[in-house]
Amino acid sequence: MTDIALNFQVAVNERNYSTSSQLIDQALGEGTLPDLVLGLEEIEKAVSHITLERRDHIFSYLGMWDIYFAVQIPSINVLELLQKHDARNNAQTFMVDFIRDLIDRQDNRFDQFCVNIQTISRGQYAVLVPSILEQRTEELLSCKIQFKDETPRLYCTADLLGTYYGRKIITATHGNRSFDIVANEDQYGTIRKSLASTGLDTELMLMKIDSDKWDEYVKQRRSPRLHQSMRDDKVSQSDGSGELAVLHRVKSARSNIYSRNFNQQHTAFIAMNAARTQLCNDVLADIATDPSHSLRNRALKQLGESGDIHTLELLDDIMKNDGSTAIRKEASRAYSALASRTVGIGLISPAPSTKPPVVDISKINIILNSLLTKGMPTTMIDETLNSVALQGGSDSVEILLRLFSRPQENIRQAIVKATRLLDKQSAALIIRAALNDESQA
Repeated sequence: MTDIALNFQVAVNERNYSTSSQLIDQALGEGTLPDLVLGLEEIEKAVSHITLERRDHIFSYLGMWDIYFAVQIPSINVLELLQKHDARNNAQTFMVDFIRDLIDRQDNRFDQFCVNIQTISRGQYAVLVPSILEQRTEELLSCKIQFKDETPRLYCTADLLGTYYGRKIITATHGNRSFDIVANEDQYGTIRKSLASTGLDTELMLMKIDSDKWDEYVKQRRSPRLHQSMRDDKVSQSDGSGELAVLHRVKSARSNIYSRNFNQQHTAFIAMNAARTQLCNDVLADIATDPSHSLRNRALKQLGESGDIHTLELLDDIMKNDGSTAIRKEASRAYSALASRTVGIGLISPAPSTKPPVVDISKINIILNSLLTKGMPTTMIDETLNSVALQGGSDSVEILLRLFSRPQENIRQAIVKATRLLDKQSAALIIRAALNDESQA
C-alpha cells in the first residue's frame, strides 16, 4: 500500500478537502498518480460498504460538483483518465473538454438528464450549456409517438420518455407515480394538451402502427428498457467499485425523500446516510427547516455528521429561533457534534468551481434561431436565456441587450423574465431597454 493512497484516504475520512486536493496535485506533478490509483483500488477491495466519500473529494478537486450525477464514471476511473491523457498541467480544463466530447458524441457516460441548466450555468461547466440545450432541442424535434391503428387507440410514449422535456411532461402528467410506456386515450389526451401548450404540433409527432403489429412493437420497445436496466445494474456491480450503484440509489433518494409515503421517505433517508456524501446536505437542510416533515429530527442529527462549515450557520439559526424546544435541542446537539469535528480542519466543504467565460453568444443565437424556426416550447427559450443571465456581469448584460434587439416578442419576454437572475443594477439596464422599446412602439 502506497503512502500517498493511505494519506488520501485519511483526508477523505476526515473530510479534509484541502489535503486531498494537495495530494492529487502532488500525484499529478510527481507522476505518481498510478500509485494513488492502485492504492485506492486496494483500499476499496478491502472495505465491505461502498460510499461516495471518495467521489466527493475527486469531483470537488476537478470542479465537477455541478455534474456529479451526470457523469456515469466511477471516481477511480476519472483519476485513470487524468493518468492516461497526462493531464498534469490543467486537470480541470482537460475534464471540461473530455465531458464536452462525451456530450457531442452522445456517449452514455454522460447523462444529460441529470444536468440542471441553472446550476451548471454558474460554474466552469457553463460552456456545456449550448451543447446540452441543442441536444435537448433536437431529441424532441425527432421524437415520435406511435399509436395503434384501432379503436380504442393506444399510444406508445417510449420515444417521448427518451427526451428530457418529454420525460418531464409525462412524469408531471402522472403525478410522479409509476406508469407504463403505453397510454390510453384519456392519458394521452392529457399528455397531448401539455405538449400543445408548449407550442409543439403533436399531429406531426404521431406515427401509425398496424394493429396486428402493435403487440410485437410494444414488446420490442419495452425490451431495450428492461435490458438496459439490467446492464446498468451489472455495470454498477462489476465496475470495480459498486460506486455507480450507490450513485443511482442516492439520486433516486434525493427525490423519494419528499414522497408522501413514509416508508419511501425512510428508505431514501437510509440510502443518503449510507452513502456518506456531502452532496445531500442541501436536501437534509431543506428537511431540517421544514416543520411538517416527519424526518426533521433525523435530518438535523445527520447534518451534525455530514455537514460543512456552512451548515453550522443553519444549525445556529435553528437552535436560536425555531419554535420547537425539541428541535432547538436537536440542532444544538448537531451543532456541537459538527463543530468538534471541524476543529483543526477548517473549511471542509467542497471548493467552489472557478468562474468560466461567458456562454458563447454565437451558439446561443443558433439555438434561439432553431427554437423559433421550429416552434419549440417557450420553456426551452427561457432556459436558454436564463443560462446567459446566470453568468452575471457586464458580458451577460451586453448579450441580453443585443438579443433584445431581435423582433420576436417571445424572445423579449423571456429576456425580461431572465432579469430576475441578475443583480439589481444589471437588471435595471434590461428593464430600461424594455421600457424605451415600449415608448417607441
